[in-house]
Amino acid sequence: MEINGIKIQLVNSTEKNVNDYLEFVNSLSKDEDNYTLVRYSEVNKNQIIEWSKSWGKQTMMILAYQGDKDTLKVVGNIQLNKGRYFGSERQFHVGEIAYAVDKYFRGKGLIYALFSYLLRSTDVKILTAWVDERNIKSQKILENLGFERLCKINEFMYSLKEKTFVNLIFYSGRTEVARERVEKYLEKFNLKIKY
Repeated sequence: MEINGIKIQLVNSTEKNVNDYLEFVNSLSKDEDNYTLVRYSEVNKNQIIEWSKSWGKQTMMILAYQGDKDTLKVVGNIQLNKGRYFGSERQFHVGEIAYAVDKYFRGKGLIYALFSYLLRSTDVKILTAWVDERNIKSQKILENLGFERLCKINEFMYSLKEKTFVNLIFYSGRTEVARERVEKYLEKFNLKIKY
């Protein structure tokens, strides 16, 4: 796939991709418009390595790489954690998603390509997501894909970066609806993905 003449490759991540993912996450920490993990907590390599052991099992991580074989770097990701709700009775038809895109690729359709790739690879029926109330762009993406805003919880997450509690909005959507709608956005951005 190409975005503005730049080659992008989407791959299912494994433990081998830990350093690439960590480099991407660290680059996001310098981005004031970033509302991902690094805004709310410190992330270190050992945490990522431990977490990566679940990639491919209950957690699916898709990475978007930019460049050629010798110059590859991660410019986006989307993850899905299956069955996290309702205590000890895991609900594997429900998946929680999180995603991030490098500042340069925002507004160019990469997030929809990541969603499409993920949605083709999962059997979950219900998707959920938590979004920082200030992250209007992410709210719009979810709403474009048919997610509904279910509630807002004030002071739900502590932001290390800002040293304060922030409000989060909880979204839920049907996978089948998101699959249908994402195709419209791939067409809008003229993106053709090789699965």
